[in-house]
Amino acid sequence: MKQPVDIIFPPLEDGELPFYRIVLRGISQLCLQTNELTGLFFLTAVFIASPIASAYLLVAAILGPLGRRLIGERREVLATGLPALNPCLIALSLPVFFHTGWTDITMWAVLLLCIASAVLLVRLFLRILPFPIIALPFLIIFWILWAIEPHVSFLQPSELHLAAYHTFHPVVAVLYSLGQAIFSATLWSGVLFLIGVLLSNWRHGVVALLGAVIGTFVAYYYSNVAPESANLGLYGFNGVLAAVAVFVTCQGKLRLSILGALLATIFIPLIADFGVQTLSAPFVFTTWLMILLGWVEDNWFREPLKDHGGD
Repeated sequence: MKQPVDIIFPPLEDGELPFYRIVLRGISQLCLQTNELTGLFFLTAVFIASPIASAYLLVAAILGPLGRRLIGERREVLATGLPALNPCLIALSLPVFFHTGWTDITMWAVLLLCIASAVLLVRLFLRILPFPIIALPFLIIFWILWAIEPHVSFLQPSELHLAAYHTFHPVVAVLYSLGQAIFSATLWSGVLFLIGVLLSNWRHGVVALLGAVIGTFVAYYYSNVAPESANLGLYGFNGVLAAVAVFVTCQGKLRLSILGALLATIFIPLIADFGVQTLSAPFVFTTWLMILLGWVEDNWFREPLKDHGGD
């Protein structure tokens, strides 16, 4: 049976993937997918929340793979869309946390510098780290920007606009959590994000929704979490990403995805205590922890099979 992406997009000629489809696949990697249709839904979701953020995202999705191609990346890797993941993340974060504008040349320059830095850091980490880097380059770049912000004039923090709901609304919180996975805090962005993932892989879509629900209700369980923060998805989006990432990296184990969503949400205040923006760090650290536990289990705790055939 044909997948939705195969119905919308023309078949490949000679197996060569057109560059515009690599760009869309790069955007879809924001939730670890390799699907042009998903990328289109994600781009639309970001545009609804912030047109300038969608422009930043498109620039990053174009320049990310181009930069990797310039330093000799193989076509097979480019076709996955992964080279655009960290550039796209830093592009989305800039309009959320800093003042940006269509005519703000300085921030456009910051965007280009961050994309170039992400490309180089990814290349470096892939050579020296023996585990998946996921969004580590993005986190390092953003934390550096956040650290230097008080000392430079061209980085001006933007104000966080909390949702208008002052009491806990679970449906709103879940949809916002889905949208926040791509830094797009609107209800429609959350709906489009979920549809995009479902069109790529229905299991991933269900897992993403479970992650949003788990993250939301874990935040609700801790009564010191402000309802506005929970409604805005600030506690649920790491559950979304962790659930999908663990499902992908741990061989499709639903129970581990649920555990990953729980841990990622619990890690949010822990990481915040270090005085940094948590961003997607909880989901990254959770994924690494689950991979490490899998390695420990396979190497230290797996009991040898008993031979019962000799009696």
